[in-house]
Amino acid sequence: MSKKTLNKANLEKLGADKLATLVMDLVQGNAALQRRARMELSAAQGPKDVAADLRKRFASLRRSTSYLDWRKQRALVKDLESLLAMIETSILPHDAQDGFELLWSFLQLAPSIHERTDDSNGAVGDVFRQAMDMIAGLSPRITMDAKTLAERILDAVADAGYGEFDGIIPATAEALGPEGLEHLKQITKVWADTAPTPAEIDAYQGLGLHSSPADAIRRAKQSTASIILADVADAQGDVDAYMARYSAEQLTYGTIAPDVAQRLLAAGRVQEAYDIIRNAMAREADSPFRRFSSELDEVYEDCLAQIPEAAAGFR
Repeated sequence: MSKKTLNKANLEKLGADKLATLVMDLVQGNAALQRRARMELSAAQGPKDVAADLRKRFASLRRSTSYLDWRKQRALVKDLESLLAMIETSILPHDAQDGFELLWSFLQLAPSIHERTDDSNGAVGDVFRQAMDMIAGLSPRITMDAKTLAERILDAVADAGYGEFDGIIPATAEALGPEGLEHLKQITKVWADTAPTPAEIDAYQGLGLHSSPADAIRRAKQSTASIILADVADAQGDVDAYMARYSAEQLTYGTIAPDVAQRLLAAGRVQEAYDIIRNAMAREADSPFRRFSSELDEVYEDCLAQIPEAAAGFR
C-alpha cells in the first residue's frame, strides 16, 4: 500500500503538530466539524466535561426551528449519530446512570427535530431507534428506583407525539423488574380512567373532531394504555393480559394472530396457538381480498412442530 494513502497508520506518521495544524485547517468554516473537535477535547478532560457539552448541544437542537432540506438533514443525521457515539464511548463506560439520562434527553429531542424535517427515508427515526437499542443494552446497569422509572415511562409514552418512546418498556424491563412493571401497570390503569383535565380539553379544541374533545381524549388514553399494558404483560410473561387488548374478532386478523400465537407457544399453550392460527387462516381464505401471509404459515408450522405426534391429525 502506498505511503501516501489516507489511512490512520500513514496519518499518525505526520506527528501531533502537523495533525493539529491539519485539523485546524479542516474545521475552519465548518460548524459541525468544530463541534466534533470540541467534543473530542472534552472527552480528553473526562466524562463530566463531555456530558456538559452534550447537554449544551441538546439545548441548541431543541431551540432550532429552521426547516432542513435533504442536504442539511443528512448532516443532521451524522451529527446525531456522533452524539450517540460520544455517549457510548465517553459516558457509558464510566457512568451508566448519567448515560441513561443523556439517552433519555436525546429521545426527547425527537419532536423538535421531526417538526422541521421530512423523514420519508426513515434516517432520522433510525437514529432514535439506535438510542432506544442503547438503552436496552444499558438496562441492567440503570440504578434508578423502579417505581420512579415506571412513572417517568408513563409520562413519556403519554406525551410522545412521534413514537419516540416506542419500545421503552421492553428496553427497560430489566431495570423495572417485577416491582416496577407492576407499578407501571397500576398507574397506567389509573391514568387511563382519569377524567380529562381542562388543559387537555383545551388542547383538543378546534381540531375538527367528530366527537367531543373529552371523548377523543378518553379514546386516545385507552389506546395508549392498551399498548403500555400489552408491553408490560409481555415483560411479565402474562399471555392472557397481552391477549386481553384484542377482541375475539381481532384475534382472527392475520396481522395480529401470529404475534399472539407465538406468545402462546412460548408459554407452552400449543393448542390455543393452533386454534388462533387456524381461525386466522380461515378468515384469510374467506376474504375477498386474499393475500399471502408467510407469517401465518410459519407460526402454523411451528404449532405442528411442537406437537409432532398430533400433527397428522391437525392437518
